[in-house]
Amino acid sequence: MLTHTDPCPIPAPTPGRDPLADVRAARAFLLRLTDRSCPELEQLIVSAGPRAVAEQLRDGEIPDPLSGHLTPERVRTAAARAAGDGEAATRYGARLLIPEDPQWPTTSSLGGTVGLWVRGAADLEILSAPSVTLTGARATAGYGTHVASDFAAELATAGHTVISGAGFGIDAAAHRGALAAHAPTVAVLSCGIDRAYPAAHENLLARIAQSGLLVSAQPPGTTPSRLRVLGRARVLAALGHATVVVEAAARSGTLQVAAAARKLGRPVMAVPGPVTSACSAGTHQLIRQRATLVTSGADVLAALAEHERLAATSAAAWP
Repeated sequence: MLTHTDPCPIPAPTPGRDPLADVRAARAFLLRLTDRSCPELEQLIVSAGPRAVAEQLRDGEIPDPLSGHLTPERVRTAAARAAGDGEAATRYGARLLIPEDPQWPTTSSLGGTVGLWVRGAADLEILSAPSVTLTGARATAGYGTHVASDFAAELATAGHTVISGAGFGIDAAAHRGALAAHAPTVAVLSCGIDRAYPAAHENLLARIAQSGLLVSAQPPGTTPSRLRVLGRARVLAALGHATVVVEAAARSGTLQVAAAARKLGRPVMAVPGPVTSACSAGTHQLIRQRATLVTSGADVLAALAEHERLAATSAAAWP
């Protein structure tokens, strides 16, 4: 059974007695079961509830929808590791945000997400505030770094939270641009909230946490993997009210974020670049696929406002 008397309680978003302790512990265990989004598990949680699903699995019963994804050994391993997550999170000042919390992001695009580990000084309401996901290539030209930094500073100054993935290249430039504007920024990680990845960005991540938030759908101690990077793309797309790609090669993993945003119905924007640059092949491809062409933060804000206007008009016309 999962109860609030477990020796390593999972930290809640706010101090004091946690009325959701049982549910939080159940979701912490469920987060340990898969490396990426599992629609079958998510649907089961929605229909039966996290406590019931966690208790059934811990009792050795794997429901039919999950039989192709889980083994008894994986369930036992997840339970053993989840038992230490509370202690690890407390040590690093992290906490587990779950859909039952009032601070859970208001966006419906996170529907099915089991939970999010968060760390940092910003109020959790920042995850529901106006925001833009700004991302792009790791191997970037000076052009892209300059553009990403300028976009981030302009968006942050206008009151929009800049969200990115803390990677090399465009991601780092986006975070630094927001920090230079003295604004909080949100970094979505593909590893545990207690790890610095890439290691070279340990200081940058510390700076982000001082005023903003680090966010991860992965439990503490988790290392990055290809599947976890794909899972991060979904969270990046869901948290941003729009996704802007600054630079991307033709096969860049960044295009996964744009694809996830499209699937969620979020606007996708792209910055054009020199036709001779391989770093712009992916953004030009997005523009051919009808992503909005933007050349400044003001363009992003105008396109986002137009998207919201059209959405409101469509909602008003719905019988």
